[in-house]
Amino acid sequence: PRDEWIVIMPGDEASLEEDATAGQMGLIRLLDAGVTAIFCYNDMIAIGVLMACQERGIAVPQELSIIGFDDIKLASYVKPPLTTVHQPKVQLGRLAAQVLLDLLQNRPGRNHILPPMLVLRDSTGPLTSWSQGSVLHTVSP
Repeated sequence: PRDEWIVIMPGDEASLEEDATAGQMGLIRLLDAGVTAIFCYNDMIAIGVLMACQERGIAVPQELSIIGFDDIKLASYVKPPLTTVHQPKVQLGRLAAQVLLDLLQNRPGRNHILPPMLVLRDSTGPLTSWSQGSVLHTVSP
């Protein structure tokens, strides 16, 4: 990846509104870098990017594909519905509590790997050619 394809959002714990605003503000720089797809580290950043596209008349997914991460409920309600990576949050919470209980009882904690799942919705289009575009990954600080 090239440096201009990566945007690091400011702050540690942003609110939902701050994440959406950060997504909106980052879009122009990414378009200038020639990206055709954006992968965001959470759904609210992706929703902000989607909002900025609508404000600027950029057709999603025809001109730009957007993918979020978390699969929050709002992701299925926006237009177009957001493609996202689902995390099994309830199972994650149960396992975290079990690890904590094990540690409190002087039992060794176990590592767990929970498989994510890609939830395909309407914010992504087919890849026409890898050489025609670039993929952007946003990362949290």
